[in-house]
Amino acid sequence: MSGAPGPGRAPLSCTARAAAPLQLPGGAEAARPGVAVIDVRFPRGSVHEIVFKNFYTAFLSVRVQRAGPPGPRKWVTCLRDLRLMPCPHTEPGAQDYFSLRRSQMLCDMEQVTALRFILRQPSPAWLHFGIEELQLFPPGSKTPPQDVPSWLSQLSPPEQPPSLHGLPDPEKVAAEVQQMWALTEVVRARQAAARIGRFDVDGCYDVNLLSYS
Repeated sequence: MSGAPGPGRAPLSCTARAAAPLQLPGGAEAARPGVAVIDVRFPRGSVHEIVFKNFYTAFLSVRVQRAGPPGPRKWVTCLRDLRLMPCPHTEPGAQDYFSLRRSQMLCDMEQVTALRFILRQPSPAWLHFGIEELQLFPPGSKTPPQDVPSWLSQLSPPEQPPSLHGLPDPEKVAAEVQQMWALTEVVRARQAAARIGRFDVDGCYDVNLLSYS
């Protein structure tokens, strides 16, 4: 694993495999799948924090194996589809540092023996992607504060709702609109009656006029 620990940093000793791209079964030729996996193994321990530098990975999921009774060990998802890049097709977030705390995990991080990082990059704009300088820290180890990703600091604060001071009473406006609509219907009715009235002869319709109109 790259990246030397600084003062006060005591990362867990572990072995990380190179990122392995996932391929469709039966594929004769290598293709860009958009998904890669990194397996990290270490002696049994507790993971309090995960620190890494992104390299064009858009989404990250993490699964964990814990010590247990003899037999096959199950993988449990502890982080699902964390967004590392606000847009997979653009640069922001592509090379930022990230710190994942235990409070963000979905499962217990005690007695961990292996971690599996599942990386996703759906954009065809980047030929290679991964994570770098990966370090795992046990409880009690101090880590220097990481810079907030630039794309997070550039987010606009939520907009305040516009002030309604000085605007007319909505109930009064609604009543006036209703009155205008009623007057419009009356005018339309009178116009229709006038058009029909030219065929009216002594209160009855003249069949001849209707047939030749």
